[in-house]
Amino acid sequence: MTDLDTMRRYDQLTERVYGERRLRPGTRDLILALGWVTLRDPQRHRPEATVWGRTREVLNADNSRLWKLIAEDVPRYEHDWHADPVGCQAPMVRAGRLCGRTTTIGFPEFDPVTGWMTYWGFCSRPRCRAYMQPIHDRAEGSKDRAPEPVPNTGGMLPLFFTWDWETTYRRAMELVRHDPSWQPPSYGLSADAWPSVPGQERPRAFPRLRLVASNGQTVKRDGPVPVPART
Repeated sequence: MTDLDTMRRYDQLTERVYGERRLRPGTRDLILALGWVTLRDPQRHRPEATVWGRTREVLNADNSRLWKLIAEDVPRYEHDWHADPVGCQAPMVRAGRLCGRTTTIGFPEFDPVTGWMTYWGFCSRPRCRAYMQPIHDRAEGSKDRAPEPVPNTGGMLPLFFTWDWETTYRRAMELVRHDPSWQPPSYGLSADAWPSVPGQERPRAFPRLRLVASNGQTVKRDGPVPVPART
């Protein structure tokens, strides 16, 4: 790969990163830094230069900060509790709004296709309880019937770079989130491989760059090795 090719690849990477709405700011910074170190860094050919070591230097980050950035991108499903409606969710037909009174009963319902959760809450009014009952019956046991939740968070680093992300994510979960029980989703680690979910924009595939390592340690490389993107 010539210098001109690497410049073009870096420009393509940068354009793609800034066009991806699902990227968190920290993950965006990490991907751009990895792209710079892999493709454009003047020090990338030094024998002592390593991808992750130089990435820490470029980000002016210590190991703790770097692991936190990786942990933010761990593929997983996270329910947005802040997006749940507040108050009783039974409709007030004449008023054209939800009841909104303080809830006295609440329960989750799990989507049979995505595995995502919806949380319902209702007050003690008889008409609100009557509206609630078929929803409650439908939701009962829905978790057992639902599939593994489709991830809605993370999975962006594998979209751009080939690496042993499963081991890296697992270590990040242990160090940062103190959750050694994390398992990779069956849908895959890269967000472009996950099933499409209505209302959620699916990332486009990108020709991945390989981060070369030996015995778990990043080593010097002559240049980035592009690998085919998943389609």
